[in-house]
Amino acid sequence: AENFDLSDSVLGAEKRKNELLEISDICQRMPAEPAKGFKDAMLSKWFVYLVCHSLERYSSGYAHLEDRLMWPYYKASVIDSTAQPMTREDAIELIECERLKVGERGVAKGRAHREGQPGANDLHIITLGGLDEHGNDACNDLTDAIFEASFSFRTPEPSLGFRYSPKINENTRRLVSQSSFRALVFPSIKHEEKNTRQMIEHYKVPPEEAAHWGLVLCMAPGVGKSRGLQKTRTEGGGLIWIDKCCELAFYDGFDYSFANIQTGPKTGDATKFKTFEELFAAFEKQVEFATALHYRNKDVTRRAEIKFIESPFVASLDDACMDDGVGAFVDKTYPNPWNNTPGEQAAADSLAAVKKLVFDDKKYTMEDVVNAMKADFKGYEEMRKDMLAAPKWGND
Repeated sequence: AENFDLSDSVLGAEKRKNELLEISDICQRMPAEPAKGFKDAMLSKWFVYLVCHSLERYSSGYAHLEDRLMWPYYKASVIDSTAQPMTREDAIELIECERLKVGERGVAKGRAHREGQPGANDLHIITLGGLDEHGNDACNDLTDAIFEASFSFRTPEPSLGFRYSPKINENTRRLVSQSSFRALVFPSIKHEEKNTRQMIEHYKVPPEEAAHWGLVLCMAPGVGKSRGLQKTRTEGGGLIWIDKCCELAFYDGFDYSFANIQTGPKTGDATKFKTFEELFAAFEKQVEFATALHYRNKDVTRRAEIKFIESPFVASLDDACMDDGVGAFVDKTYPNPWNNTPGEQAAADSLAAVKKLVFDDKKYTMEDVVNAMKADFKGYEEMRKDMLAAPKWGND
């Protein structure tokens, strides 16, 4: 930047040179020094994020409330103009840049994730809104600016989660509604009071800390301050595909459609099932096996992380680790053992259709269904139409 060529008097060259010098200065200081204004804070957070997510660990989600974390620096720059003064439009542009940077950072994913979540990068979630520890609206102008930035740059990530309460101001609630109407798929709206109560009653988090929960991935509330953070995927979160368990119940636990190996327990030859209860019992056993396997895997992996791949930088961000002198994966101040079970609706609909067409109406046999599934319904188009048209669970 110091040697930037101004000889051709390119329009805006002097401004660009100054921008590069400012960027160089911020990169030299951040995150070693405390942030002064919004530019410092955004770049400092980005560098920390890269170390945490790209170098030391793989764990999805931001698990923090960006509008609260960054508010003092946004206020200093945009509202008070006391440090790195900028306009509100400049601040929104920085937030837009963050969206682009998250979107361009790729991660290696296995086939199951690529096929199950096409287009998703790493499920990065920013939590916004909610109430503070005194029960007051915690939203601010930065909350609104983050939503407005997502309107301009419609990247799928970072996705936004919103802690909803009727106490939140009308303007922010209006932006939340506009975001949904714009078909951005987010924000994921979470119940403020119920999730705070879950933190206090089930995770035993003190109320003053529980008020600052942020989404861990897309589902569960987690600690959002500086003590007892979730620092690894094995500490909380995970998937148990219920629709896959349903499929395995038809194949005696053998995975024909993906791995082509015996994946689940042997629960009987489905072509010989005479009642729906036999099929459902096989399904239950597949779910029980998958659940037990999932939690055993989390336990083994967590111990392996502690022994082989500790993350000292991540540990330095957690006060509990620093106070006790332990690694990131050793500390478990607050539990967060939630798991996601996608596919319940598909499993319920599939079982309901089979019950109707095979066991109630006797239009098809279980052997017909198993053969059709193995053929991916090629040559069984009429059966597939009947299955889709059959009465389903609830209002599907």
